[in-house]
Amino acid sequence: MFSLSFNPFEFDIVVVTDSNGNKKMGFAAPSGDLRGSDELDEIIRPFEQEPVMSGFLRLLGKQKLTDVTEVLTRRETLMELGEFACMFDRVETAPRDEKTIVIRDGLLRTKKIKAELLSCLKRKLADNKRHVKMVGVAKTSKLLYLLQAALVCEDVFPQDRIGFVKIPLDVELRAYRWGGHGLIKGGEARPLDYSFGGLYVAKLSRHKNLLVTIEIPTNGDHSEMYSDDDIMEIISYLANDARLSYPNIGYPQTLMKAHEYAVQHGFPTSIRRDKILGLLRETSDPRLRDYIRDHELLGDNLDKGWLGGRA
Repeated sequence: MFSLSFNPFEFDIVVVTDSNGNKKMGFAAPSGDLRGSDELDEIIRPFEQEPVMSGFLRLLGKQKLTDVTEVLTRRETLMELGEFACMFDRVETAPRDEKTIVIRDGLLRTKKIKAELLSCLKRKLADNKRHVKMVGVAKTSKLLYLLQAALVCEDVFPQDRIGFVKIPLDVELRAYRWGGHGLIKGGEARPLDYSFGGLYVAKLSRHKNLLVTIEIPTNGDHSEMYSDDDIMEIISYLANDARLSYPNIGYPQTLMKAHEYAVQHGFPTSIRRDKILGLLRETSDPRLRDYIRDHELLGDNLDKGWLGGRA
């Protein structure tokens, strides 16, 4: 993501890519809070018309993003919805004659999608689980903050070993406290409505003591979606991917590759910025066109001035 500023207007340019460098989605959104905007429908309409996002809306049986989320207030919501749309596009298009694992950089649980719609996504995943599986991996989490010291003191993961432990629900609920629906019903603990699956803590490399949190999907009724062998296969794949990962040893290399492709900086971003500004000049009236040109020249002169240092 990178930003363009036309005071008082600021825009974020967001790109979603996979670990092969394939651009799955790109869109622009105003920076800051969208809440109460009279032009919200106009802002999100191009995003809704993105092929991957329109397919995601069809999967959920909805026509508009406002039917999917209750927190459409900031670009972070658009980014997360874009990630889920790309993930489930991969679920639907994955070859049936080979096994695919879709990995998200972060846990799968989300408050950005209405809780009642998550069961629809889980059904789609369950229908395709023979050839495609999904998992979320997070370097940091509330759960790790709660448990990390105890795991180290109890030597749960020896330095020269890899492994994982499943987290009991009552322990998970000590870390994830939410005043919304799903925390306690009928006097018994049950999974949070916004959770997507069960949580695990894992050490994926023998060469570093990095612990990660893993979320593996469950069914809509919170029963296990994958067998024990499937779960072992998923975590074994993550461990193999993280075995010689760099620079974050112990974190899946696939996720770091996707991040490198998606990050917006340097020379490629300068070219993209110039193209956007060029299109704005071409489609603007003459006065605005001259203003954009002069603003660019002023910015270039200021930037070059800094190169000489300061007195």
